[in-house]
Amino acid sequence: MTRHVLVSVILMLLAFGAVAQPAGFQPPHILMIGIDTWRGDHLGCTGNDWIRTPHLDALAADGIVFSRCHSTAPWTLPSFASIFTGLLPNRHGAVGGAYQKLGDDHHTLTEYLDVMGYRTSGFVSINYLSQPFGMGQGFNQEAPPGLDGSLDRASRITWLSLEALRTQDLTLPTFLFLHYFDVHAPYEPPLPFSRMYYQGDELAPGSRVLDMVRSEQNRAANRDSEMYDWLGDVTDRDFPIKEYAAGVSYVDDHVGQLVAFLKAKDLYRDMLIIVVSDHGEHLGEHDLWFTHSEPWQECIHVPLIMKMPTNVFGGQTIDVPVSTIDIMPTVMNILSLEAPDVDGRSLLPLIAGQTAGHQTKMIAEQGASPDDYMKTLIDWPWKLMVVMKEGTSESRLYNLNADPGETIDLAQKHAAKTLQMERRLWRVINPESPIVENRVPIAADVDDATRKRLEALGY
Repeated sequence: MTRHVLVSVILMLLAFGAVAQPAGFQPPHILMIGIDTWRGDHLGCTGNDWIRTPHLDALAADGIVFSRCHSTAPWTLPSFASIFTGLLPNRHGAVGGAYQKLGDDHHTLTEYLDVMGYRTSGFVSINYLSQPFGMGQGFNQEAPPGLDGSLDRASRITWLSLEALRTQDLTLPTFLFLHYFDVHAPYEPPLPFSRMYYQGDELAPGSRVLDMVRSEQNRAANRDSEMYDWLGDVTDRDFPIKEYAAGVSYVDDHVGQLVAFLKAKDLYRDMLIIVVSDHGEHLGEHDLWFTHSEPWQECIHVPLIMKMPTNVFGGQTIDVPVSTIDIMPTVMNILSLEAPDVDGRSLLPLIAGQTAGHQTKMIAEQGASPDDYMKTLIDWPWKLMVVMKEGTSESRLYNLNADPGETIDLAQKHAAKTLQMERRLWRVINPESPIVENRVPIAADVDDATRKRLEALGY
């Protein structure tokens, strides 16, 4: 049985349990925008009063903002694999290390949309989201020649996306996935965004920031890599922090260009638009600088905006904690299909006002070795962090309401709560096989040049 036929059979079986589609139902066009490395606290409409994100704020005003959305991992591959499969990293298995590829036995949202008759296109800015890493499943229009998955400016992704919308037959339902990488280090937004928040002299006499991040002041495992070379002779730590924020505003401008085009072509109102990040960024918290390596809140609290067709339920901010694994079943639910065996839950009941009883698996994971990993479980406001180092496990407990910066470990003071959450975590993840669930290692088929390019980005 071919993969396409297998997905078709699964989709048909799912349809038997789905809500019946009304007569004349037209599947909406779907636009998903992934903004790499975008922190949850860098968005104007959720309370940031100094970063300008007018276009994302306007989109949020027409849609639903999930103010407590959490990613499943602090880096790109496992996080986006979770977004597209609805599975936690230990289940989909694309966690890095020896497990570099999303296996073909997992079915992605894109594959289901493809079988439903969607024209599926994707334009991405990093190799981890390409076919060699298993992330091309279901896309039926390949990127034009020259887009090789390396670092691409937002302008190129936007241009390719607008060309696709101009040239495709939009009488057919369309799914378009865009991935912007420009918030990620090196923080080098172009003019007029560069230095828009910074007023000082980044080269004033003083100790180099580069020397600091390569010292023990920075706990990041990749501190000796060339990913920090871009800091050069910068001496003011505030400069990269403000340039990171300028990168957010730069990508916001491109979101505005896309929305303006959709409105001009009368596509915006009836389109389902999802904007999400895969992870955030350490900007000095927890002695980690300008990278994303551990599942603290600055890395796993991410923005999520959903604009529904006809802008229904728009203008809401939902504070109930949700996960990026909820995106895939939500889209399936909007299309009147039940998602298969996934870890996420549809957000439609929350969007419709049914806030009681929503339970998803609020888990984030990092690590590809059974002797070296981190797992987190959130039961708001409590957050459990299990840290395994060299075969020794330590549990930490934080109250995110009282201590949003996760600076006070309450594990001993609240030992019963810690034990309760540990038991919940290990009911989801097999403690005897904590990295992947019944998977064999799958290596990505990429050349040495690609690997070196990813290493230069800190991976």
